[in-house]
Amino acid sequence: MRRGLALIVYGAILAGVGTVWAAGTAKASPNVGCETIAAPGLLAWGQKRTICDSPRNADGSWWRTRQYWTPAHYVPVSCYRWSCSGGYPVGDSVARYEEYPVTDATVLPDEPGWLPTGSVAIR
Repeated sequence: MRRGLALIVYGAILAGVGTVWAAGTAKASPNVGCETIAAPGLLAWGQKRTICDSPRNADGSWWRTRQYWTPAHYVPVSCYRWSCSGGYPVGDSVARYEEYPVTDATVLPDEPGWLPTGSVAIR
């Protein structure tokens, strides 16, 4: 009986963590195009990379913001064989934020080209 109850509680905790983890917030402002992906690299587990582009300037260039961040999640205090107990919620946290000018010729190889105004992509 206790084991079954522990499994139910553990499942509920995992479901809650999974729901919070999967619920990314990707909202583009009216004048911006954005893309959010899982951050590349082995040491970036759980991190996301969001890139947002401004409208193009007359010369064809645009401003790009790149942000590496971790979504809100729940951190358990202690986990045993079948269950976790205690813990606390952690909000979104930004690891790195950069803003820089871009042209079609200077887009980094691991980044997309210009993101049209109003577009939102989550991958």
